[in-house]
Amino acid sequence: MNKVLLEKAIRQQNTNIRPEIKLLLCCTRTFIDEENSKKIKILLKEDIDWKYLLEIAYWHRVLPLLFLTLNNTCSQFVPTDVLIYLQRYYFANAQRSLFKSSKLVKILNIFEENAIPVIPFKGPVLAATTYGDIARRTFGDLDLLVHRKDFLKTKEILMAQGFEPYADSSEKEAAYLKSLTVQEQNAYLRSHWELHLNDSKEQITLDVHQGILSKQFSATYNTEWIWKDTKVIAFADKQILSFSAENLIIILCSQGGKDCWRSLNRICDLSEAIRTYPQVNWEKLWQRTTKLRMRRMLLLGLSLAHELLDAEVPETIIQKIADEPVVKSLYSQIIMQFYYPTADSLPNSQLKIALFHLKLIEHPWDKTYYCYEHIVVPTIADRSFVHLPKFLSFLYYLIRPIRLMTDHIIK
Repeated sequence: MNKVLLEKAIRQQNTNIRPEIKLLLCCTRTFIDEENSKKIKILLKEDIDWKYLLEIAYWHRVLPLLFLTLNNTCSQFVPTDVLIYLQRYYFANAQRSLFKSSKLVKILNIFEENAIPVIPFKGPVLAATTYGDIARRTFGDLDLLVHRKDFLKTKEILMAQGFEPYADSSEKEAAYLKSLTVQEQNAYLRSHWELHLNDSKEQITLDVHQGILSKQFSATYNTEWIWKDTKVIAFADKQILSFSAENLIIILCSQGGKDCWRSLNRICDLSEAIRTYPQVNWEKLWQRTTKLRMRRMLLLGLSLAHELLDAEVPETIIQKIADEPVVKSLYSQIIMQFYYPTADSLPNSQLKIALFHLKLIEHPWDKTYYCYEHIVVPTIADRSFVHLPKFLSFLYYLIRPIRLMTDHIIK
């Protein structure tokens, strides 16, 4: 669809959007004002396809918010079986969240005992601080940020506690990673932004980060700007390090951009953060994103949170969004795939994701670096695809582009 047709479709969205989509947008927020409450009651009078609503809410990982809003606002208009399903999911999610929160506290105690500074983010901390309740948000892995100098030490400490490195993409890659010697694993980790760790006995997976985004996004790989602007917050009777409000917004926008904003829960995270921290220093935020060359990432995230979930952003930001044609184009693309989801519209192939990222990256050098890291630098998948002796390891730089091309042709 070309740009003109895309913009025309967006202008006609109010009459063409399915009522289930409209209802989901009204429900996926922690605070329901009078206006949204009226919209929900009006929408519930339409012929709602409840099966479809539950499916898209599950896909977007917002079932807890959907349940709370429907249950607290107008449960009498919701079919009993739907409400029961949502209630069961909500309590099951609450149980899982409490379990993972308790595990996170134990892991944080390990860091404290070893005098390693750590910032837990996303997961239960984000749920507690921005949603007000860990049961309102779904999450899987526990994410931790450490200094680059502590990255390998962290791996050793956690492995001594029963965790093992794993690859989250395939068993073959996981087997390859485990087959590496300690020296080979350390060499691999020095060039990667995160380490996946799994404790099968405790049923906990960790993502330990030394960067917020991968090296492909060169501007955000260095995290000193984060560590220089932290704060201490209370979590589960502990005092823990957390991001400043400005950095939290930047990080949420970068995480959403990395995932091409495919799921609504990412937009909810950002919207709730803006609601929770009304005293955000927007000038400081803009200056920081300018220095980091992340203005497009910021503006795209804020435009989605503002338009879809009514997040309050300053007029100066709204004007900056209007003045940035690439952001407007990406916004329209995301809105279309959200309002009219099809398998073809989602950026679910490596090529589509890469093209999205390249539009989001604003500096020419960063685009070049992204292409180099994405197309040339070998990954675990490439190294597990074929085992080469050390003296032939340079051939992996040829295998990488060939594998990418082959995978794209097959898909």
